[in-house]
Amino acid sequence: MRRTSAALAASASVFALLLAGCNDDTATSSAAAGTSASAAAASSVARVVDGAKAGTFVVSFKSAFPKLAQGKSDVQISDILNQTCADLKSGKAEDAVISGISSYAKNGSTEVTREEAAAIYQMAKLMCG
Repeated sequence: MRRTSAALAASASVFALLLAGCNDDTATSSAAAGTSASAAAASSVARVVDGAKAGTFVVSFKSAFPKLAQGKSDVQISDILNQTCADLKSGKAEDAVISGISSYAKNGSTEVTREEAAAIYQMAKLMCG
């Protein structure tokens, strides 16, 4: 029950941050572009979403799933979003995407519960659109 509440809170946070980030801030955009370019070079996962959405996802993921985020870099967490978005864009069924999230988000011996994977799916679905 506690994890479900955290997942709902994270989804609400993602939505609020997404709405708050809908302005055009060119000075911030150029600085973020340099940072996201170096982060993208460090990962082999294709970048499906922009850096602002990935950053929002990372912050929400860390606050909602601290055990899954522990020891992972921001790039590794954003890879979860990018892999999930790639699955969604390729037309995979929801159950297949959630199953993929379970393997993408696993952290060592810390398994991802079905509820956590479903919450991550909902967060990613908002960001992938």
